[in-house]
Amino acid sequence: MGLTYVYHLGGSARPGNERRRSRVSIAMSVPAVLGATASIVAGLLGLIWPKRVSRVIGLELPGPLGVSEFRATYGGLFIGAGCAVLVIGSADAALVLGAAWLGAFAARVASVAVDRNASKENIAGCAIELGVGALLVLGR
Repeated sequence: MGLTYVYHLGGSARPGNERRRSRVSIAMSVPAVLGATASIVAGLLGLIWPKRVSRVIGLELPGPLGVSEFRATYGGLFIGAGCAVLVIGSADAALVLGAAWLGAFAARVASVAVDRNASKENIAGCAIELGVGALLVLGR
């Protein structure tokens, strides 16, 4: 299914290490790698600049605990999930993260309809969530 990103992990190639040597090939499509990388970048933005990012997406952080929660959720969770996909390197890992992004997209679309809030932030959120989710799910 298109281009594939492949990397190899292996043991030492020195003579005498034949029994300890192992080679694992992990393959993921380029779109899935891009989706995981986008998750990491989004997480880094939330971790490093929580106040700025929260303003852009229309959230108010009520003090230091709010900043910590934002860093953990919009930072650490996204970084951890994206890194896990790259480290595991499987299409199934990409599918799980893609399903999470698409779940966020579906909930936001429902919110736009039910809450009648088609703000530019919500529309941008829909586009980002659909795009990253599609990269991960369709690129697997």
